[in-house]
Amino acid sequence: MKHQELLHLSLVQARDEIEHLTVTPSELLDAYLERLHEKEPAYNAYVTVHEEAARQAAEGLTALQAAGLPLGPLHGIPIALKDNIDLKGFRSTASSKIRSNHVASRDATVAARLKSAGAVIIGHTNMHEFAWGGTTDSPHFGASHNPWDLERYCAGSSGGSGAAVAGGTALGALGTDTGGSVRLPAAVNGIVGMRPTIGRVPNTGIIPCGWTMDTCGPMTRSVRDNAVMLGVIAGHDFKDPGCSEKCTCDYTADLELGVKHLRIGMIPQLMHRVSQPDVDAGVEEAANVFRSLGAEIVACRFDYLDDAMTAWLILNSAEGSAYHQRDIRARPEDYGGDVRTLLAAGEFLPATFYLQAMRLRQCIIEEFRAKFREVDAFLFPTIPCTALKLSELYGASKSIRDMDAFFTCIASLTGLPALNVPCGLDHEGLPIGMQLLGRPFDEATLYRIGAAFETAFNLHEQLPAFH
Repeated sequence: MKHQELLHLSLVQARDEIEHLTVTPSELLDAYLERLHEKEPAYNAYVTVHEEAARQAAEGLTALQAAGLPLGPLHGIPIALKDNIDLKGFRSTASSKIRSNHVASRDATVAARLKSAGAVIIGHTNMHEFAWGGTTDSPHFGASHNPWDLERYCAGSSGGSGAAVAGGTALGALGTDTGGSVRLPAAVNGIVGMRPTIGRVPNTGIIPCGWTMDTCGPMTRSVRDNAVMLGVIAGHDFKDPGCSEKCTCDYTADLELGVKHLRIGMIPQLMHRVSQPDVDAGVEEAANVFRSLGAEIVACRFDYLDDAMTAWLILNSAEGSAYHQRDIRARPEDYGGDVRTLLAAGEFLPATFYLQAMRLRQCIIEEFRAKFREVDAFLFPTIPCTALKLSELYGASKSIRDMDAFFTCIASLTGLPALNVPCGLDHEGLPIGMQLLGRPFDEATLYRIGAAFETAFNLHEQLPAFH
């Protein structure tokens, strides 16, 4: 197969080609490294590329296959890691100066699981410093650029992972999500991104942002690919006390069931408040698609969601500042200006603010618990805008950017799973993301709904990776 043909394969298709000996892991990696060398100067999606180690891993996997040993579900698949996920023997800096010399002594659990499944780790991706922000514009490593339009941002904080997948320099990637950091870059880069239920995926070996809301999730070009990756990284880890012992499942098993007779909730009080008109229109059209596929759309009213973003901001500020307390006091000049300001502000939050935010959080959790007796999932925008111009991030569009977690903070506060799926293009041809929110540990239903939507609207062939 030619390199361009290999880049067109989905993760599942590439795995099948390797299994049937049509392609070797080394040949697939060569295609992605060639693309990376061509595009990375423009994308700036990576902090570090592990080319030599990746080639050695691919060669080893090729030899294992030739010896007739069983293949893992990601055998030979080039995967990127966000730069706050430890990989033994390599730097994971969290795109910061503070950790610029940190070399991991062991793999993060998710990285170890990827390697055990046969993945080839191609590199560490750029991110907003310490995951505390939504632009992936690092003062230490520069801004990542959106492959759809290089003058635009990738959102964040997992923006490098989003750019790598959309731009064809990785076949899948991991991001982390505290307030939307998987879903936001998935939305503006036109890919699929899952924030799993809190505790579904272990955080061992991942640098914290907000302890009670952090999780790690996969970023891919299709729903099926995403479900495969989640199946690899999910499951209990005794080293992470916050990790659930609840059994995992085959997240691909229900992908063909469709949405007939499913009830999908919408929250009218959230729509048309902060979003660009194209975004609201895209999500409403998605609701019409679900209706046409046999789902029932149910309008729901909530009492406590109006203050959800304020509560999330208080919790994330306090928890982030607690983690960084020593370094922000001893080395404030080594932080970027925006992150330094946020961490300093978190030091001044009264404990009463934190406790009141936790009380509101519980009220929202209880509301959703009750509403899930009426619906199977919720639908709303992922981010209020499409990709903003990098030149406007701190100017006229700042009011929109400051609201980027307006929708994503809901899953973060409640600990519920949420899936971003591309649902359209705006008037400038930029991707729009819709967000599906589900019951605890019911990621399978979100994948089922997302897969049904992909049968009606699929952005896959329009991705920059194929052009």
